[in-house]
Amino acid sequence: MAGDPDILTDYVIPANGNPMNITGDFFTFTGFRKVFNTSSAPEPNSFTVTKATMAEFPALNGQSVSYATLVFPPSTVNPPHTHPRSAELLLVVDGALSVGFIDTTNKLYTQDLAAGDMFVFPKGMVHFQFNSGNQPAMALSAFGSAAPGVVPVPVTVFGTGIDDAVLAKSFKTDVPTILKLKANLTPPNNRSSVSLGVLLLLAVILSAGAADPDILTDFVVPSDTDPSGIDGAFFTYKNLVTGNSGDPAKLTVTKATHAEFPALLGQSVSYAALVFGAGTVNPPHIHPRASELLVVVQGPLLVGLVDAARNGTVYTQTLQTGDMFVFPKGMVHFQFNNGTDVVARAFSAFGSATPGTISLPAALFGSGIDDPILDKSMHTDQATVDQLKQDQAPPSPRPSPGSSSSAAAALLPSRWAITLLLCFAASYYFYF
Repeated sequence: MAGDPDILTDYVIPANGNPMNITGDFFTFTGFRKVFNTSSAPEPNSFTVTKATMAEFPALNGQSVSYATLVFPPSTVNPPHTHPRSAELLLVVDGALSVGFIDTTNKLYTQDLAAGDMFVFPKGMVHFQFNSGNQPAMALSAFGSAAPGVVPVPVTVFGTGIDDAVLAKSFKTDVPTILKLKANLTPPNNRSSVSLGVLLLLAVILSAGAADPDILTDFVVPSDTDPSGIDGAFFTYKNLVTGNSGDPAKLTVTKATHAEFPALLGQSVSYAALVFGAGTVNPPHIHPRASELLVVVQGPLLVGLVDAARNGTVYTQTLQTGDMFVFPKGMVHFQFNNGTDVVARAFSAFGSATPGTISLPAALFGSGIDDPILDKSMHTDQATVDQLKQDQAPPSPRPSPGSSSSAAAALLPSRWAITLLLCFAASYYFYF
Protein backbone atom coordinates (compact mmCIF):
# COMPACT_ATOMS: atom_id res chain seq x y z
CA MET A 1 0.00 0.00 0.00
CA ALA A 2 1.16 3.58 -0.54
CA GLY A 3 -0.07 7.00 0.46
CA ASP A 4 -0.30 8.80 3.77
CA PRO A 5 0.21 6.56 6.80
CA ASP A 6 -3.00 5.29 8.32
CA ILE A 7 -3.70 6.41 11.87
CA LEU A 8 -5.02 4.52 14.88
CA THR A 9 -7.25 7.37 16.04
CA ASP A 10 -10.08 9.25 14.34
CA TYR A 11 -7.87 12.31 13.92
CA VAL A 12 -4.50 13.65 15.08
CA ILE A 13 -4.39 16.33 17.75
CA PRO A 14 -1.32 18.62 17.49
CA ALA A 15 1.41 17.86 20.03
CA ASN A 16 0.74 21.08 21.89
CA GLY A 17 -3.05 20.72 21.71
CA ASN A 18 -5.44 19.83 24.50
CA PRO A 19 -8.02 17.19 23.43
CA MET A 20 -10.59 18.77 25.73
CA ASN A 21 -10.35 22.05 23.83
CA ILE A 22 -11.14 20.55 20.41
CA THR A 23 -14.25 22.08 18.85
CA GLY A 24 -15.68 22.37 15.36
CA ASP A 25 -13.17 25.16 14.71
CA PHE A 26 -10.34 22.59 14.62
CA PHE A 27 -11.96 20.84 11.65
CA THR A 28 -12.68 24.09 9.78
CA PHE A 29 -10.50 26.00 7.31
CA THR A 30 -11.51 29.52 6.25
CA GLY A 31 -8.49 30.40 4.15
CA PHE A 32 -10.40 30.09 0.87
CA ARG A 33 -12.87 32.87 1.69
CA LYS A 34 -10.60 35.47 0.12
CA VAL A 35 -10.44 33.40 -3.06
CA PHE A 36 -14.19 32.93 -3.47
CA ASN A 37 -15.19 36.42 -2.29
CA THR A 38 -13.73 38.13 -5.35
CA SER A 39 -15.78 41.29 -4.81
CA SER A 40 -13.76 42.17 -1.71
CA ALA A 41 -10.29 41.55 -3.15
CA PRO A 42 -8.54 42.78 -6.30
CA GLU A 43 -7.86 40.23 -9.00
CA PRO A 44 -4.26 38.97 -8.95
CA ASN A 45 -1.90 39.92 -11.77
CA SER A 46 -0.17 36.54 -11.80
CA PHE A 47 -1.02 32.88 -11.28
CA THR A 48 -1.87 32.33 -7.61
CA VAL A 49 -2.18 29.15 -5.54
CA THR A 50 -3.83 28.98 -2.11
CA LYS A 51 -3.16 25.68 -0.38
CA ALA A 52 -5.02 23.77 2.30
CA THR A 53 -2.59 21.00 3.16
CA MET A 54 -1.81 19.83 6.67
CA ALA A 55 0.75 22.65 6.94
CA GLU A 56 -2.04 25.24 6.64
CA PHE A 57 -4.85 23.05 8.04
CA PRO A 58 -3.48 20.80 10.84
CA ALA A 59 -6.70 18.78 11.10
CA LEU A 60 -5.76 17.13 7.79
CA ASN A 61 -2.86 15.27 9.42
CA GLY A 62 -3.57 11.57 8.84
CA GLN A 63 -6.63 12.19 6.63
CA SER A 64 -5.02 11.54 3.21
CA VAL A 65 -6.71 14.46 1.44
CA SER A 66 -6.07 18.15 0.77
CA TYR A 67 -7.10 21.00 -1.51
CA ALA A 68 -5.68 23.94 -3.43
CA THR A 69 -7.35 26.78 -5.27
CA LEU A 70 -5.70 27.99 -8.46
CA VAL A 71 -6.44 31.43 -9.90
CA PHE A 72 -5.29 32.15 -13.44
CA PRO A 73 -5.45 35.71 -14.79
CA PRO A 74 -5.54 35.81 -18.61
CA SER A 75 -2.46 34.35 -20.31
CA THR A 76 -0.93 32.86 -17.15
CA VAL A 77 0.45 29.39 -16.55
CA ASN A 78 1.06 26.98 -13.71
CA PRO A 79 4.50 25.79 -14.87
CA PRO A 80 5.34 22.10 -15.29
CA HIS A 81 5.57 20.42 -11.90
CA THR A 82 4.95 17.14 -10.12
CA HIS A 83 3.30 16.03 -6.89
CA PRO A 84 5.42 13.16 -5.57
CA ARG A 85 2.93 11.83 -3.06
CA SER A 86 -0.45 12.22 -4.74
CA ALA A 87 -2.46 12.37 -7.91
CA GLU A 88 -4.21 15.69 -8.59
CA LEU A 89 -7.87 15.92 -9.53
CA LEU A 90 -8.49 19.35 -11.02
CA LEU A 91 -11.95 20.85 -11.42
CA VAL A 92 -12.40 24.04 -13.45
CA VAL A 93 -14.79 26.27 -11.51
CA ASP A 94 -14.73 29.31 -13.78
CA GLY A 95 -13.31 30.11 -17.20
CA ALA A 96 -11.33 27.72 -19.38
CA LEU A 97 -7.93 26.01 -19.09
CA SER A 98 -5.63 24.04 -21.31
CA VAL A 99 -3.97 21.25 -19.35
CA GLY A 100 -1.53 18.47 -20.01
CA PHE A 101 0.85 15.92 -18.56
CA ILE A 102 3.73 13.79 -19.76
CA ASP A 103 3.96 10.10 -18.87
CA THR A 104 7.10 8.05 -18.37
CA THR A 105 7.23 7.15 -22.07
CA ASN A 106 7.39 10.90 -22.79
CA LYS A 107 3.93 10.96 -24.34
CA LEU A 108 2.02 14.20 -23.88
CA TYR A 109 -1.69 14.15 -23.07
CA THR A 110 -3.52 17.46 -23.45
CA GLN A 111 -7.08 18.67 -23.09
CA ASP A 112 -9.01 21.95 -23.24
CA LEU A 113 -11.31 22.21 -20.23
CA ALA A 114 -14.39 24.37 -19.70
CA ALA A 115 -16.09 25.28 -16.42
CA GLY A 116 -17.37 22.10 -14.77
CA ASP A 117 -14.83 19.83 -16.50
CA MET A 118 -12.41 17.70 -14.52
CA PHE A 119 -8.97 16.30 -15.33
CA VAL A 120 -6.81 13.83 -13.38
CA PHE A 121 -3.03 14.15 -13.31
CA PRO A 122 -1.61 10.77 -12.23
CA LYS A 123 0.68 10.78 -9.22
CA GLY A 124 4.22 11.89 -9.95
CA MET A 125 3.62 12.88 -13.58
CA VAL A 126 4.94 16.20 -14.88
CA HIS A 127 1.93 18.39 -15.65
CA PHE A 128 0.81 21.96 -16.20
CA GLN A 129 -2.22 24.23 -16.63
CA PHE A 130 -2.53 27.26 -18.88
CA ASN A 131 -5.14 29.97 -19.30
CA SER A 132 -4.68 30.97 -22.91
CA GLY A 133 -7.82 33.13 -23.03
CA ASN A 134 -8.52 36.76 -22.27
CA GLN A 135 -10.73 36.03 -19.26
CA PRO A 136 -9.68 34.87 -15.77
CA ALA A 137 -9.99 31.21 -14.83
CA MET A 138 -10.25 29.45 -11.50
CA ALA A 139 -9.86 25.80 -10.51
CA LEU A 140 -10.02 23.57 -7.44
CA SER A 141 -7.47 20.79 -7.10
CA ALA A 142 -7.98 17.84 -4.76
CA PHE A 143 -5.13 15.58 -3.66
CA GLY A 144 -5.13 12.11 -2.16
CA SER A 145 -2.61 13.14 0.48
CA ALA A 146 -2.53 15.68 3.29
CA ALA A 147 0.97 16.63 2.10
CA PRO A 148 1.10 15.97 -1.66
CA GLY A 149 4.26 18.01 -2.12
CA VAL A 150 5.14 19.98 -5.21
CA VAL A 151 8.29 19.85 -7.32
CA PRO A 152 8.35 22.81 -9.75
CA VAL A 153 10.33 21.43 -12.67
CA PRO A 154 11.85 24.68 -13.98
CA VAL A 155 13.02 25.85 -10.54
CA THR A 156 14.14 22.37 -9.52
CA VAL A 157 16.24 21.97 -12.65
CA PHE A 158 17.64 25.46 -13.01
CA GLY A 159 17.45 26.92 -9.52
CA THR A 160 19.06 24.28 -7.32
CA GLY A 161 22.72 24.33 -8.30
CA ILE A 162 22.97 21.54 -10.85
CA ASP A 163 26.25 21.93 -12.72
CA ASP A 164 26.05 24.11 -15.85
CA ALA A 165 27.77 21.55 -18.05
CA VAL A 166 25.41 18.80 -16.95
CA LEU A 167 22.41 20.95 -17.80
CA ALA A 168 23.89 22.07 -21.13
CA LYS A 169 24.39 18.48 -22.20
CA SER A 170 21.05 17.36 -20.81
CA PHE A 171 19.15 20.04 -22.72
CA LYS A 172 21.42 19.91 -25.78
CA THR A 173 22.21 23.61 -25.55
CA ASP A 174 25.12 25.85 -24.51
CA VAL A 175 26.22 27.14 -21.13
CA PRO A 176 25.21 30.79 -21.78
CA THR A 177 21.65 29.61 -22.37
CA ILE A 178 21.73 27.64 -19.12
CA LEU A 179 23.04 30.67 -17.22
CA LYS A 180 20.24 32.81 -18.62
CA LEU A 181 17.66 30.30 -17.46
CA LYS A 182 19.29 30.09 -14.05
CA ALA A 183 19.22 33.85 -13.64
CA ASN A 184 15.46 33.88 -14.14
CA LEU A 185 14.62 30.80 -12.11
CA THR A 186 16.90 30.76 -9.08
CA PRO A 187 14.74 31.57 -6.01
CA PRO A 188 15.84 34.63 -4.02
CA ASN A 189 16.28 32.45 -0.92
CA ASN A 190 17.30 28.86 -1.49
CA ARG A 191 16.01 26.33 0.99
CA SER A 192 18.41 25.34 3.71
CA SER A 193 19.77 21.81 4.04
CA VAL A 194 17.82 21.44 7.30
CA SER A 195 14.51 22.23 5.61
CA LEU A 196 15.34 19.85 2.78
CA GLY A 197 16.14 17.17 5.30
CA VAL A 198 12.78 17.64 6.97
CA LEU A 199 11.02 17.40 3.63
CA LEU A 200 12.91 14.24 2.73
CA LEU A 201 12.07 12.69 6.09
CA LEU A 202 8.40 13.58 5.60
CA ALA A 203 8.48 12.03 2.14
CA VAL A 204 9.88 8.78 3.54
CA ILE A 205 7.24 8.65 6.26
CA LEU A 206 4.38 9.37 3.89
CA SER A 207 5.55 6.84 1.33
CA ALA A 208 4.86 3.97 3.73
CA GLY A 209 1.24 4.63 4.49
CA ALA A 210 -2.08 3.00 3.77
CA ALA A 211 -4.65 4.21 1.24
CA ASP A 212 -5.71 2.88 -2.16
CA PRO A 213 -3.27 0.21 -3.42
CA ASP A 214 -0.38 1.75 -5.28
CA ILE A 215 0.06 0.86 -8.93
CA LEU A 216 3.18 -0.05 -10.87
CA THR A 217 2.20 1.97 -13.94
CA ASP A 218 1.45 5.64 -14.49
CA PHE A 219 -2.26 4.88 -14.84
CA VAL A 220 -4.55 1.89 -15.29
CA VAL A 221 -5.95 1.21 -18.76
CA PRO A 222 -9.31 -0.63 -18.74
CA SER A 223 -9.02 -4.24 -19.90
CA ASP A 224 -11.27 -3.61 -22.90
CA THR A 225 -9.31 -0.56 -24.09
CA ASP A 226 -6.40 -0.42 -26.52
CA PRO A 227 -3.57 1.51 -24.76
CA SER A 228 -2.48 3.05 -28.06
CA GLY A 229 -5.88 4.73 -28.31
CA ILE A 230 -5.59 6.55 -24.98
CA ASP A 231 -5.56 10.33 -25.33
CA GLY A 232 -6.46 13.34 -23.22
CA ALA A 233 -10.16 12.47 -23.32
CA PHE A 234 -9.51 9.40 -21.12
CA PHE A 235 -8.29 11.66 -18.32
CA THR A 236 -11.23 14.05 -18.65
CA TYR A 237 -14.64 13.92 -16.94
CA LYS A 238 -17.36 16.44 -17.81
CA ASN A 239 -20.44 15.25 -15.93
CA LEU A 240 -19.74 16.31 -12.35
CA VAL A 241 -21.46 19.68 -12.62
CA THR A 242 -23.46 19.39 -15.85
CA GLY A 243 -25.14 16.27 -14.46
CA ASN A 244 -26.12 18.03 -11.26
CA SER A 245 -28.30 21.05 -11.89
CA GLY A 246 -29.87 20.50 -8.48
CA ASP A 247 -33.51 20.08 -7.55
CA PRO A 248 -34.36 22.96 -5.15
CA ALA A 249 -36.62 20.58 -3.21
CA LYS A 250 -33.99 17.97 -2.35
CA LEU A 251 -30.35 17.06 -1.93
CA THR A 252 -28.65 16.01 -5.15
CA VAL A 253 -25.25 14.28 -5.23
CA THR A 254 -23.22 13.64 -8.36
CA LYS A 255 -20.12 11.49 -8.00
CA ALA A 256 -16.84 11.22 -9.86
CA THR A 257 -15.34 8.05 -8.43
CA HIS A 258 -13.57 5.43 -10.49
CA ALA A 259 -16.95 3.85 -11.28
CA GLU A 260 -17.96 7.00 -13.18
CA PHE A 261 -14.45 8.12 -14.17
CA PRO A 262 -12.28 5.05 -14.90
CA ALA A 263 -9.06 7.07 -15.15
CA LEU A 264 -9.17 7.49 -11.34
CA LEU A 265 -8.41 3.82 -10.73
CA GLY A 266 -5.16 3.70 -8.76
CA GLN A 267 -5.01 7.48 -8.26
CA SER A 268 -6.35 7.63 -4.66
CA VAL A 269 -8.63 10.62 -5.17
CA SER A 270 -12.23 11.33 -6.23
CA TYR A 271 -14.89 14.05 -6.14
CA ALA A 272 -18.56 14.62 -5.44
CA ALA A 273 -20.76 17.65 -6.15
CA LEU A 274 -23.54 18.32 -3.64
CA VAL A 275 -26.50 20.62 -4.19
CA PHE A 276 -28.68 21.23 -1.12
CA GLY A 277 -32.18 22.53 -1.63
CA ALA A 278 -33.49 24.78 1.12
CA GLY A 279 -34.08 22.75 4.28
CA THR A 280 -32.49 19.55 2.94
CA VAL A 281 -29.98 17.32 4.70
CA ASN A 282 -27.31 14.82 3.75
CA PRO A 283 -28.18 12.25 6.43
CA PRO A 284 -25.59 10.85 8.86
CA HIS A 285 -23.23 8.60 6.93
CA ILE A 286 -19.67 7.36 6.82
CA HIS A 287 -17.04 6.83 4.14
CA PRO A 288 -15.18 3.66 5.10
CA ARG A 289 -12.22 4.11 2.80
CA ALA A 290 -11.52 7.84 2.81
CA SER A 291 -11.71 11.11 4.64
CA GLU A 292 -13.89 13.80 3.08
CA LEU A 293 -12.76 17.37 2.54
CA LEU A 294 -15.77 19.55 1.82
CA VAL A 295 -15.56 23.09 0.46
CA VAL A 296 -18.68 25.29 0.29
CA VAL A 297 -18.97 27.22 -2.97
CA GLN A 298 -22.40 28.63 -2.16
CA GLY A 299 -23.39 28.84 1.48
CA PRO A 300 -24.14 28.82 4.26
CA LEU A 301 -24.15 25.13 5.18
CA LEU A 302 -24.31 23.51 8.63
CA VAL A 303 -22.04 20.49 9.03
CA GLY A 304 -21.21 18.13 11.85
CA LEU A 305 -19.42 14.94 12.82
CA VAL A 306 -19.76 12.51 15.73
CA ASP A 307 -16.65 11.64 17.75
CA ALA A 308 -17.04 8.11 19.11
CA ALA A 309 -13.80 8.41 21.06
CA ARG A 310 -15.22 11.30 23.10
CA ASN A 311 -18.52 9.78 24.15
CA GLY A 312 -20.36 10.78 21.03
CA THR A 313 -19.38 14.44 21.07
CA VAL A 314 -20.88 16.20 18.05
CA TYR A 315 -18.69 18.84 16.41
CA THR A 316 -20.74 21.29 14.37
CA GLN A 317 -19.89 24.32 12.30
CA THR A 318 -21.79 26.73 10.09
CA LEU A 319 -19.73 27.16 6.93
CA GLN A 320 -19.81 30.23 4.74
CA THR A 321 -18.92 30.40 1.05
CA GLY A 322 -15.27 29.46 0.66
CA ASP A 323 -15.04 27.63 4.00
CA MET A 324 -13.80 24.06 4.27
CA PHE A 325 -14.43 21.23 6.75
CA VAL A 326 -12.70 17.86 7.04
CA PHE A 327 -14.61 14.71 8.02
CA PRO A 328 -12.08 12.10 9.19
CA LYS A 329 -12.25 8.68 7.57
CA GLY A 330 -14.94 6.40 8.96
CA MET A 331 -16.54 8.99 11.27
CA VAL A 332 -20.28 9.63 11.22
CA HIS A 333 -21.04 13.03 9.72
CA PHE A 334 -23.76 15.06 8.03
CA GLN A 335 -24.48 18.32 6.21
CA PHE A 336 -27.63 20.43 6.48
CA ASN A 337 -28.89 23.47 4.60
CA ASN A 338 -31.07 25.06 7.26
CA GLY A 339 -31.96 28.03 5.08
CA THR A 340 -35.54 28.54 4.02
CA ASP A 341 -35.08 29.87 0.50
CA VAL A 342 -31.41 29.51 -0.46
CA VAL A 343 -29.74 26.64 -2.32
CA ALA A 344 -26.34 25.61 -0.95
CA ARG A 345 -23.62 23.99 -3.04
CA ALA A 346 -20.41 22.19 -2.13
CA PHE A 347 -17.68 20.01 -3.56
CA SER A 348 -16.21 17.09 -1.63
CA ALA A 349 -12.81 15.56 -2.30
CA PHE A 350 -11.91 12.08 -1.06
CA GLY A 351 -8.54 10.44 -0.52
CA SER A 352 -9.64 7.33 -2.40
CA ALA A 353 -10.94 6.55 -5.87
CA THR A 354 -13.64 4.44 -4.17
CA PRO A 355 -14.42 6.08 -0.81
CA GLY A 356 -17.72 4.23 -0.39
CA THR A 357 -20.76 5.59 1.43
CA ILE A 358 -22.78 3.98 4.19
CA SER A 359 -25.95 5.97 4.83
CA LEU A 360 -26.86 5.19 8.43
CA PRO A 361 -30.59 5.83 8.06
CA ALA A 362 -30.76 3.46 5.11
CA ALA A 363 -28.43 0.92 6.73
CA LEU A 364 -30.33 0.87 10.01
CA PHE A 365 -33.91 1.24 8.87
CA GLY A 366 -33.87 0.25 5.23
CA SER A 367 -31.91 -2.98 5.28
CA GLY A 368 -34.23 -5.34 7.14
CA ILE A 369 -32.66 -5.39 10.61
CA ASP A 370 -35.07 -7.05 13.02
CA ASP A 371 -37.31 -4.64 14.99
CA PRO A 372 -36.35 -5.85 18.49
CA ILE A 373 -32.68 -5.36 17.70
CA LEU A 374 -33.34 -1.78 16.62
CA ASP A 375 -35.65 -1.15 19.60
CA LYS A 376 -32.89 -2.10 22.01
CA SER A 377 -30.05 -0.60 20.05
CA MET A 378 -31.73 2.76 19.71
CA HIS A 379 -33.38 2.73 23.18
CA THR A 380 -36.73 3.53 21.67
CA ASP A 381 -40.08 1.85 21.02
CA GLN A 382 -41.26 -0.20 18.08
CA ALA A 383 -43.62 2.51 16.88
CA THR A 384 -40.69 4.86 16.36
CA VAL A 385 -38.69 2.16 14.61
CA ASP A 386 -41.65 1.37 12.35
CA GLN A 387 -42.00 5.04 11.44
CA LEU A 388 -38.30 5.31 10.64
CA LYS A 389 -38.49 2.18 8.50
CA GLN A 390 -41.46 3.62 6.65
CA ASP A 391 -39.50 6.81 5.98
CA GLN A 392 -36.67 4.74 4.51
CA ALA A 393 -38.89 2.70 2.20
CA PRO A 394 -37.96 3.26 -1.47
CA PRO A 395 -40.15 5.90 -3.10
CA SER A 396 -42.66 4.86 -5.72
CA PRO A 397 -42.34 5.37 -8.63
CA ARG A 398 -38.56 5.23 -8.73
CA PRO A 399 -36.59 8.10 -10.30
CA SER A 400 -35.73 7.76 -13.96
CA PRO A 401 -32.38 6.07 -14.71
CA GLY A 402 -30.91 9.31 -16.04
CA SER A 403 -31.43 11.28 -12.86
CA SER A 404 -28.56 12.19 -10.54
CA SER A 405 -27.93 9.80 -7.68
CA SER A 406 -29.07 10.83 -4.22
CA ALA A 407 -27.07 10.45 -1.07
CA ALA A 408 -29.24 7.54 0.07
CA ALA A 409 -32.07 5.37 -1.26
CA ALA A 410 -34.43 7.92 0.21
CA LEU A 411 -33.56 11.16 1.95
CA LEU A 412 -34.21 11.33 5.64
CA PRO A 413 -36.55 14.21 6.54
CA SER A 414 -34.91 16.76 8.83
CA ARG A 415 -37.04 15.89 11.88
CA TRP A 416 -36.06 12.23 11.64
CA ALA A 417 -32.40 13.11 11.10
CA ILE A 418 -32.54 14.99 14.38
CA THR A 419 -34.33 12.06 16.05
CA LEU A 420 -31.61 9.73 14.80
CA LEU A 421 -28.83 11.94 16.14
CA LEU A 422 -30.56 12.07 19.53
CA CYS A 423 -30.81 8.28 19.48
CA PHE A 424 -27.09 8.08 18.73
CA ALA A 425 -26.39 10.38 21.64
CA ALA A 426 -28.53 8.18 23.88
CA SER A 427 -26.67 5.12 22.69
CA TYR A 428 -23.34 6.69 23.61
CA TYR A 429 -24.74 7.66 27.00
CA PHE A 430 -25.79 4.11 27.79
CA TYR A 431 -22.87 2.22 26.27
CA PHE A 432 -19.74 4.34 26.79
